[in-house]
Amino acid sequence: MPCLDLRESLERPVSEYMSKNFTKVNFDDGIVDAAEAMQDSATTEAVVMHGDDPIGIVTERDILYKVVAAGLDPSNVNVRAVMNAPVATIDSKAKVIDAIAKMSKLGVRRLGVTKDGKFVGLITQKAMILGELGQQLVLPELASPVTVGCPYCGATVADRSELSNHIDRAHLGRGLLEGDLTKW
Repeated sequence: MPCLDLRESLERPVSEYMSKNFTKVNFDDGIVDAAEAMQDSATTEAVVMHGDDPIGIVTERDILYKVVAAGLDPSNVNVRAVMNAPVATIDSKAKVIDAIAKMSKLGVRRLGVTKDGKFVGLITQKAMILGELGQQLVLPELASPVTVGCPYCGATVADRSELSNHIDRAHLGRGLLEGDLTKW
């Protein structure tokens, strides 16, 4: 898999990393149906639709925390009871760095992608990092910069270890850089 330069990767449009074939469920569908749809499409989320309009997103974590951990019977819970709404969106021409910033600010891992106001896809943190379109986004912790500065906010730090801790704390949340991939 070819590896893009970090700065180049962050400047690319989100449309290059979005999925046009995202999983959809109806807002009246049951949680079990939604989980099966996610399993069938090998995704961790489904866009909740009301007719042709996306009104929310339901994720594996929503099902796990809001249904299973809450002790509810999944066969008696529908999607609209646990979905996150509304769907936060970003324009298809926006840069990856803008999507990362928006996700960080909103505390989400997924954004709907719009073009001319129409919902056309879904972008995830995982897609941007793993590069589902055959490209790989270089993580700053793995780059060998001449000076050590955060590529997201410009903060200067003493070394790569401190940079990793800074990015983990300030931009990604605890866990990923310590090897905990369960949040991704």
